[in-house]
Formats: sequence, C-alpha cells, structure tokens
Amino acid sequence: VLEELIDSVILKIKKRYPNQKIEIDIPDDVVIIPMDAILMEQVIVNLLENSIQHAEGMTFLGLKVFTLGTQAIFEIRDNGCGINPRYIDGIFSGRYAEENEIADSQKKNAGIGLSVCATIVRAHGGSIKAENDKTGGAVFRFPLDMEDDYEAYIFVWAYRQ
Repeated sequence: VLEELIDSVILKIKKRYPNQKIEIDIPDDVVIIPMDAILMEQVIVNLLENSIQHAEGMTFLGLKVFTLGTQAIFEIRDNGCGINPRYIDGIFSGRYAEENEIADSQKKNAGIGLSVCATIVRAHGGSIKAENDKTGGAVFRFPLDMEDDYEAYIFVWAYRQ
C-alpha cells in the first residue's frame, strides 16, 4: 500500500534529518503497488538523501506520487543547484562523481547509490529518469505498475475501515 511505504520513508528521513521539511503529495485513494517495499523504500530514501546532501541552495524538497492509467508515478523534486549537465546522461551508471572531487565519508558521492536505485526500479518493471527542472533543481521520476486485482483492492479497503 503506497501510504504505508511513504510513511516508512518519511519516518526514516526524519530520524536522519530532523530539520528537513519534505512536501508530500500522494493520492487520497488507496493505491496498491506489487513491489518489494523494503527495496522501494531504499530507492526513495536514497533519492531524498541525495537531494538533501547535494542540492546546494535547496529550499524545497518534494515527494509526489500520482496515478496515470495503470501506473503510479513517483517524483522526487528539489529546487537546488541541479545536476551538472555533463553527468546527467550517465547519472545511473555508478560513476557519477565530479572530477577532482575529494572523497568525503561525511558526504557520500552520488554514484553507486543511484545505480542501485536504477537496478531496483528496473527489477520492478520500471525505468528511472533524472532531469534538471527548467525553474532550477533536479527531478527524479519513475513509474511502477499498480495492482490491477480488484479483490485485493477491496480487501485492503475493508481492512482499513
């Protein structure tokens, strides 16, 4: 259930970054996505952490999920410095790091974590994309197929009542 996944993600982020505000926008309806919730939680937490750690000048961080047809579209957006256009095409390759960047164990480089995110999303039948927003900042987006089993939807709805 989408709401449970997002609650878990936010709890983890709030523990690590208690002062970070995140604007959440998810459907009011029950959305069921067949997935490994632990792995998808890892993807979303990683994307949010990358924004928190790397989006210099960021004043907005958002997590939005909306439905389009049979898919739930996940979108993590910030209004920070964006992604260096030189690296955007290979950002999920596992080799995303600035040239001459000094390794810093306190501030992890955006690299292998993004390639793991892409692998997890692909294993769930989706694909992940990164782009710079025209108004500034970065946007990461990936779709996942929703549950199409009506009986499962009714079961979850009844359970929540």
